[in-house]
Amino acid sequence: MTIATSGSTERLWTTQRWAFIASVLGLMTCIAFESFAVTTILPVAMSELGGKSWYSLAYSATITAGLVGMVLGGSWTDRSGCRSPLIFGGGLFLLGLLLCVVAPNAFTFIVGRLLQGVGGGIDSVVLYVLIARKIPEALRPRMFGLLTAAWLVPSVAGPAISGALAEVTSWRAVFVVVLAGSALSLLFLVHVARDVSATSEDSAPGQRVFGRRGAFSVLAALLLLGLHMSTHLPPPASVLMVVVALSGLVFTANWVLPSGTVRLSGAPQRFIGLRALLGSTVTSTGLYLTLYLQVERDYRPTAAGLVIAVSAFGWAIGAWLQGRFSSGQVTHRRIILCATPLISLGPAGVLFYTVTSVPLFVVVVGCIAMGVGMGMAFPRVASATLELVEPHQEGAFSSGLQAGESMSVAVTTALTGAILTLGLPHSVAYPAVYTCLLCMSAAALCLALFIYRQREISAES
Repeated sequence: MTIATSGSTERLWTTQRWAFIASVLGLMTCIAFESFAVTTILPVAMSELGGKSWYSLAYSATITAGLVGMVLGGSWTDRSGCRSPLIFGGGLFLLGLLLCVVAPNAFTFIVGRLLQGVGGGIDSVVLYVLIARKIPEALRPRMFGLLTAAWLVPSVAGPAISGALAEVTSWRAVFVVVLAGSALSLLFLVHVARDVSATSEDSAPGQRVFGRRGAFSVLAALLLLGLHMSTHLPPPASVLMVVVALSGLVFTANWVLPSGTVRLSGAPQRFIGLRALLGSTVTSTGLYLTLYLQVERDYRPTAAGLVIAVSAFGWAIGAWLQGRFSSGQVTHRRIILCATPLISLGPAGVLFYTVTSVPLFVVVVGCIAMGVGMGMAFPRVASATLELVEPHQEGAFSSGLQAGESMSVAVTTALTGAILTLGLPHSVAYPAVYTCLLCMSAAALCLALFIYRQREISAES
């Protein structure tokens, strides 16, 4: 299969754009550091705070609450521009980090994670809209590739630094570092975003900042929390709550996500579904691998975190590779189809490791391949989606991309976490978790193949 390379000579880094790009990358670097740091130190933090049984919720609280923030951010940005939601969301994110720093117990820590989710959800959508409005269409794959590559340094340094801080001082110091870096990046980004505002041409008719869609996002977040709570109830109450929560989530998704997403009835909607599958596969693979290595294989936090970190080398390589090719729907679909099988090697490698005596090197190779696949796929999924929607829908579909992934990750972590709390021997529970994740990656591959074969997507320009 031949993919034409780009003939464009237009520069991404120009005098007019460098401050904006640097600010976005700075904030993304802080978010990346926090993400890798939390995965590494969470077992230590929850043990100290007396909340071991709330491990999955402590992790997914940010993702769950982020759903509300993403919906709010999408509507708010389409209606009023970027600066106000950026300031409000940034303030909530910083407050959540501060609560995690001073948390005396697991409850306060989880509340802080929830606030991080709402604020981070708002700002994540704002970043996508800012890119759509400040970066030319032909350069967006390279910009999204830079966002992906911005995870490289935090992914390498983050686990080592956070693990060392947890062992030498305290896990709380990690949140202090993230708090300081995020505050500085947000100040710069608010300054450079001052000239990006909604116009009468961009605003969607009748758009409300927090209307029916926002109310359903709150309901979806509550259902996701209920799904996590179900693991602490005895059967049959736990089974009943799972059924009710999952049924309710299918219903609310029809309102939270862009119309037709649940049915995968349109090209942008299919990309949202694909990102949801890929994101939940990769996130859950790393989350439970860290726990497995520390609990079952007696690895120290620093070492366990470094195993996860190697996937970012692949992520950066994949982001660089996809940036060498042209923009356009056909190219996007080809790259995504090539990338998706690589992602399945992550859960496959960990599954093999949990049931055999193979060396950890097998997991490392699988994680690197998974990272390459994500580095290639994610920038193209975002670029392809934004190319297919109207200007007044940029916020809604940027929100849909991230909200769909958040819902999928939260559901996946809740259900896989439930497997680990059923009382099964760990020699059975962990393989069962990674079998589920491998099946999810197979579903993503089927959807990527379906997207590639569809001819209803607009012709390549």
